[in-house]
Amino acid sequence: MTVFDASISLYGWFAENDSFTISQYLDICGDKAKGLSAEEIKASLLCGLDQLEKIGLISKTIVGKKTIWVLDKNYITVDQDVKISADTALLISEVINNFCDMLDDHGDQCNPIAISEKDIKNLIHISTFYMTKK
Repeated sequence: MTVFDASISLYGWFAENDSFTISQYLDICGDKAKGLSAEEIKASLLCGLDQLEKIGLISKTIVGKKTIWVLDKNYITVDQDVKISADTALLISEVINNFCDMLDDHGDQCNPIAISEKDIKNLIHISTFYMTKK
């Protein structure tokens, strides 16, 4: 399990839970842990927890002898700033707008000058639509 894998698993964990202890490591790993020792899994998770702490998503505290990582704020309020190039913005709008044309529903058309979270969510819906077709 890489730190990248651990970070994704932890990010998902905190979408559903307010805290995490290393003793819960098996609850979070799933198939990614196959063939790894408990120490290797815990090492990946600890590195991932450090990353989430550095970006201000969680804080670490010690209660008694137990280390607990706790969300700093409501998960729903966590946001990110993303910069994209003009070329990428144009590609995003073309994909969304072509899909809208295909459905003959232009309510979700995308303006490449003002890409929004709604557009990113629409890309996810489009991707999910095509993944279920496979």
